[in-house]
Amino acid sequence: MSRSPRSASLIPKPATALGAFLVALYAAARLRHLTATCLWFDEIFSVHAARHAWGELWRFAAADLIHPPLFYALLKIWIAAGGESLFWLRLFPALTSIAALVPLLLLARELRLGPSATNGALLLMAANGYLIKYAQEVRMYSLLLLLALISLWLFARLLNTRSSSDVKRRTFRLQLALAVVNLLLIYTHYYGWLVVACEAALLFFKDRRKARAFLFASAALALLFVPWVALCARESGAGGGLAQNIGWIARPGASDLWQLFALLNEPFYFRQSSAESLYALGGALLGLVSVGLPIALLILRTLKRRRELTAQADDGQTARADDKLEARAGDRLETREDEAGAGAVLFLAFFTLLPAALAFVASYALPESIWGERHLIFVAAPYALLAGVALAALRPSWSASAALVVLCCWFTLAGALMLVGRDENYIWCAWGNLAASAARDEAQAAAGVTGEARAVNVFAFEDLVAYHLWFALDGANQNRFNVVVVKNLPGVAEDPAYFLPRRFDGVAKAAGADALGGVRFFAAFRDADWDESREPLKTILERGYRAERVYESQAQGQRAFFVLFTRAG
Repeated sequence: MSRSPRSASLIPKPATALGAFLVALYAAARLRHLTATCLWFDEIFSVHAARHAWGELWRFAAADLIHPPLFYALLKIWIAAGGESLFWLRLFPALTSIAALVPLLLLARELRLGPSATNGALLLMAANGYLIKYAQEVRMYSLLLLLALISLWLFARLLNTRSSSDVKRRTFRLQLALAVVNLLLIYTHYYGWLVVACEAALLFFKDRRKARAFLFASAALALLFVPWVALCARESGAGGGLAQNIGWIARPGASDLWQLFALLNEPFYFRQSSAESLYALGGALLGLVSVGLPIALLILRTLKRRRELTAQADDGQTARADDKLEARAGDRLETREDEAGAGAVLFLAFFTLLPAALAFVASYALPESIWGERHLIFVAAPYALLAGVALAALRPSWSASAALVVLCCWFTLAGALMLVGRDENYIWCAWGNLAASAARDEAQAAAGVTGEARAVNVFAFEDLVAYHLWFALDGANQNRFNVVVVKNLPGVAEDPAYFLPRRFDGVAKAAGADALGGVRFFAAFRDADWDESREPLKTILERGYRAERVYESQAQGQRAFFVLFTRAG
């Protein structure tokens, strides 16, 4: 029995069905376990910034120096719409990351990538642990990915628009839309300027006429960015300076470049803390062999083919015989298709490699290193598209099938391990739970006391711990506890990557052991065990205090202590 054309058209093609499955996988991976862990230091800063009134928000973000304010402004609107529940906060970056699929698919269509290449890219991005992590973090990286992809799609359309008189209006609209998106991009993250710089560089080599208009638009972007730079310069006197923000970042080496591209291949795994391994077992090597090697071969083959096409064009030899005209027309069509394919590969390679190279060089040219894998999140999309093209172009055809089988088996195994694995308990989540327990006990103890209860000090010895405690105790408990961070206590180490926000007085600062005073106070510290010979416990006990109530939690090989100390006797 034959099937009618109408009913056959309702059945999706295998490539379309596979693409739909990969889109669903992409979304599911980002929506799964949104609330598995608490907010951590940088996410708390995002929420803290969004809590400010509009005028103060700009100044608070400017005092931080290292991130423009657009994400915080959008987060403020998001919170106003749905509140501050953990699920609602994490949903914002997750949906932003999912929305990035739209410009990704539009870019693939603009570059005329086939279904196999597009689906290969979707597979790589859907399962990538690096992208999943930042899709679930209340930071600006998902927004950076989304806007960068929109910019690349519009830029590819601009490159493909011919400069004839009948399309000048369309070209102008594209240039205007690109300028607006790039303005949003640079107000999301300073690395957005790398995207703008790469687009300007490619236009300079491809089309000088469009390059002049693009440079004019870029100059306008710079002028529109001046108010933010001026505000940052004015607020930089808040203390610490840029060296405090990024002075701890080491200048990158070859291993950092290796690490960046290895992370782009790792399925369903990403290190959440320094206590965890950087890659899943064998992930870095397997990814670079099964994905990185085909990409390298594709780029080399494309460059070789491009030189051959250029040499043929320079020769200028054409067949004039009438019986060869049809064959020559076919040759010209094949040549145009080769040029389009080579152009797409070089476009993707350009936006994969040049941003990383510019960030690498800038980290040596500038007074402080600016290197960071998370800042380069937007290279993941052209890299994935390039990988899709490379895997689809492997010859002989059995090698392409073998590579896809290896990838699918690897990704399936990694996904299965993720599903059956237990969620990690991170040490920074302990402070909120311990503080909440102590606050409940304090409230019960104060219930039978007449008169106004005095606020009790909570001493922390790291900015990281103090900020988490302030966030956990803020609100209903803010009049019951005073969070104080004690500095310069001998024997107490602190991670310089974490420091209290500037223009923030919610946590008081004190120096030395003399700050530890009063009849009773809480102290928050972490150690491998309760050891009275180690700081800060040693100093507290020597000053005549005893532990009255001990709240503790264990995670990542450490124990977090939240202790009520009172004067002995």
